[in-house]
Order: sequence, then structure tokens, then C-alpha cells
Amino acid sequence: MPGMGNILAPSEEFIGTLSEIHGESAKVKTNEGEVLFPLNELFIRKTKFNIANYLDFATSPEGSLRVLNAIESKRSEIYNTKNLYAEINSTAKHLFTGRLDGSKILFENSDGFCFTVQEVPITISNTFALKTPTFIFDPAGTKTNSTSPDMGLTNFGPYDSISFDTKSPTVLCICHRENRGYFTDFLASLKDGISTSNFFKKGLLKKYELTELNYNINQLTTFNLEEYLRIIREWDEAKPDLAIIEIPIEFKRLADSDNPYYKLKAKLLSLEIPVQYVLTHNVKTYNEYILNSIALQIYAKLGGTPWVLPSQKSVDREIIIGIGHSWMRKNQFKGAEQSKVVGITTFLSSDGQYLLGDKVKDVPFEKYFDELLSSLSYSFNRLEKEQGWSEGDTVRLIFHIFKPIKNTEFDVISQFIKNNTKYKIKFAFVTISKSHPHLLFEPSQPGLSGKGAYIPNRASNVFLDSETCVVQMFGPKELKTARQGMSTPVQIKIRTPQGNYNNNELDDLLYYDLAYIVQQIFSFTYLSWRNFLPGEQPATMLYSNLISKLLSKMRNVSGWDADHLNYSLKRKKWFL
Repeated sequence: MPGMGNILAPSEEFIGTLSEIHGESAKVKTNEGEVLFPLNELFIRKTKFNIANYLDFATSPEGSLRVLNAIESKRSEIYNTKNLYAEINSTAKHLFTGRLDGSKILFENSDGFCFTVQEVPITISNTFALKTPTFIFDPAGTKTNSTSPDMGLTNFGPYDSISFDTKSPTVLCICHRENRGYFTDFLASLKDGISTSNFFKKGLLKKYELTELNYNINQLTTFNLEEYLRIIREWDEAKPDLAIIEIPIEFKRLADSDNPYYKLKAKLLSLEIPVQYVLTHNVKTYNEYILNSIALQIYAKLGGTPWVLPSQKSVDREIIIGIGHSWMRKNQFKGAEQSKVVGITTFLSSDGQYLLGDKVKDVPFEKYFDELLSSLSYSFNRLEKEQGWSEGDTVRLIFHIFKPIKNTEFDVISQFIKNNTKYKIKFAFVTISKSHPHLLFEPSQPGLSGKGAYIPNRASNVFLDSETCVVQMFGPKELKTARQGMSTPVQIKIRTPQGNYNNNELDDLLYYDLAYIVQQIFSFTYLSWRNFLPGEQPATMLYSNLISKLLSKMRNVSGWDADHLNYSLKRKKWFL
């Protein structure tokens, strides 16, 4: 920027890949075609891969390794929250009390508006105690555990054990022939457990109270898409309930359009078969933790409900609706074509049961509002019949949404309510985000085992105003190592119409109980069914984002049609 030399660093943009050097210029393949740039304007993109390659060139492979190892050894210090807190305080003193007498600097604009900033972080006591939910393992609510869903499953079995109708699932298994020994050991341990384990002693069969697990093992000669498809095409038995497939880690480096991961998933889902992928590395080096998580995912993909939460004692009916999104980009270069896919919804009851996903569609952003109305109407009518609602019931709709909303969403829901006069409907739009300017520190927190000092415990929270609460979802106990550093808290905000919005009827329809909503969202972070650890996102947002992300990836697969997901897979967690 003119006049900002040695003050502001120039902005950097990822423009493309270098193809040729011509004297003092370089030809770069960009989204606008091949463009010539002066060499002194170009820099290598600062990724670990590129930096390592450059250091190999500039020094030697051994020298590069020494530099990278030295940086890695400093990671705990770099991400140390106590150091970050001290750095913020030190910077604030320079910026806001830069006078010799220590007095505060007055900031003022040309209109006479002025303010000062204090040099220490504010201390807020406006908070409340968030409770870890009780986990329920039977419809009568008599089998419960208040500390660990894993322990509850081990002691009681899954919530829907009596009604679950896939007690003897047939599983199509595919592995590389060179890894068959490792793969069959993995499958045996998955089925029967590890006798010396603390967490997976019973295995998938007994822990989830199945009758049998029928494996049909097939071998690949190479990790080639056609090899996988050949085995699937030659399957001559009845349709399997699940597929367990070994894949190499190299698939992660492939472009979406060429990736067997998505092409295989699309093929199997089109046959209404959920799939569980397992990396070759995990097949060879599995442990009780890996098996425990995979077994949980498998049971959910088969349509099971491992546990639920206590439903709120309320006369109101309540449905929590997650609206996810995903960005699609041609590439990561500047000027790449991109589109946003939205309108993918999941519906959960107040006890966290996955009621249904609406008809799965990859909806362009410009059709989002029409889709929201039709999606809500379809699912509302179905739930009304299934749950036996009575005329005059109050129905509360709480939307967990991915973005600060516009007033258009309020118009959509107002229209929906006008079309459903049979019930008294209240609603709230709630955004759940990590993109905000707040950090929480706890200077009295000593940390655990050398990690987590100054990081507030999970569930620590601050009410910023009547519509906004910030919650720490990742505390010292949730850190695996000191190198992880500090996690940004989650901001939960009830959205209200902005500007000169004229809808006199709306105020009576809005639901404003922030403490209730925050507790519910916190409870839903224990419902991911990807693993047993609490997450940072509630299941509503996690499920919706997983669905929209997978659909956006599989859009590039020839012949894929998302309508395949709207039948037998509709109530199964195929997206985990």
C-alpha cells in the first residue's frame, strides 16, 4: 500500500503455480490463464511442505531437518497460553498507556468522539454453571450414567437395544491382499474386543448387544478404484448392511474429482450401503481407542441410537434444527470459482434423538430461502404425525444456523407460522461460531500435567449481553499435549431482526431464553457419535456440516444422485 512501506506488510494472495522462468519474470498458471509476473513480486506459499523443500535446497536435507526439529521443540512455548496472556498485557500497556506518567492515551476522531482503553483484560462475573448431561440407555430412563457415555454403554448396552432390528448385520469387507493378516486381526478384535482393554473388552458384538457379525472378506491386488468397484459389482449375496473398507493414506492427497474415497462412498451410498473406511496404518496399529470409536460409528451407521439425553420437562413440543453449509471451490488460487451449498438440515428432539434428515439436497445459496421453507414444512408435517401432536400445542423451533442471518430468514419463518395456525409456534435463530474477537483466560488455572495453564475449564462461560454468551468448550482436560495450545471459545448468539425491520407480529413469536439455549447446545456437544469425547460443536451443526461437506465433494462424481439418501438411509448416520 502506498505510504505504508516498513509499516504494514504487503497483503499476500495465493495466485497459482509457477510454470516457467524468463529472465527477471516468471510465467504463472492462474485462474485467469498464464500470466507473467516480476520475480521480485513472487513468494513461495508458506506451507510446511514448501518451507521444508526450500530448506532442503538452501541448506541440505540434514540441515532442513535440524531447523524443523528445533521449531517443533519450541511449539509448546509458542502456543503456551500463559505466555500469550503476558504478551497481550505487555502489548496493551504499550498501546494504551504509552505516556511516561502511566496515564491512559485518549483516542479521538475528527468529530470529537473519544475513548480510552484499559491496559488489563476485563474481569467478568456474569456467568452460570453449565451441567454435564446425564446419559440415558433405555426408553424408561432407568439406566443412566452421569459421567461417561462409554461406561454407560459397557454397563447397560445401547438405548434402543430392544427395538434395534439389525441384530445380525452382514458386512462386506475389502482389504489389500498383502494386509489380509492384519485386516482379519483387526476385524476379530473389532467384533470380540481386546481382553486386556479398559474400554473395549466386550467388542462390538457384546457391547452393542448384537447377535452376530457376519464378515465377508474380499481382497484387492492394488488400491485402484476399478478393483474396489469390481468386488462391489461381483457381490452376489443379499445386500450387505455395511461395508468396511481399507484405504491408504495417499487418498487424502488426491483431488476430490479423482479421489476413490468419494467415488466409492458415492457408489455404496447409491446402493443404500453405509461405509466405514479404515486407514491401512490403523489396520496395522489399531488399539482399544481406535476400535472403540469405530464400533460406535458403525452402530450409528447401522441406524442405532447409542444413548440419549434427558428431555426437558416442558409442556412445549420442541424441535432443534441444524442448518449446515459447505463452500465449493475449483481450487485454492485467487479468483477461483466458488459456490456455497446450504439448506441441508438435521432434526433432533430435545433429548438428542436424531429424528430425521430432510430430503438431502445440495442447494445453491440463491435458492436457500425457498428450500428452507419447503424443507421445514415437509419435516414439520411428518413429525406432527409421528409424535401425535394435538391442536393448540405450543411448538418451539430452535434453529442452529451457520451464519449471522438476514431479516429474510425471519420473513420465511413468519410465513411458515402463518401457514400453520393449528399450533402456537415460537422460534429462535441461534448462531454458533468460533469466528469472533473474544478469548477467555483463567490466570488461577495451574493446568494439568504441564499443559493447559491459564486455560479455563470446559463449560466456563461469560454472558456478554442478553443475547450473547461465550463458552469454553476445550479446557485443560481436553488437551492431548501442550503443543495444542489454546482453543478459541464458542460464541452462542440469539439473532434478532436488524435495522428498520417492520414486522409487528414477530416479537411474540421469538424465544429469548439464552441460558436454556446455551445449556442445550452444551449438552448436544456430547452427542457426536464419532467418538466418546465431548466436542466443540453441538450435534446439530456437526451433522449438518458433515452432510453438506460430503455432498459438495460427491457432486463431482459422475452419476451421483443425492436422492439415494432419502430412503433406507434417511435415519442412519451415514455421514459420520
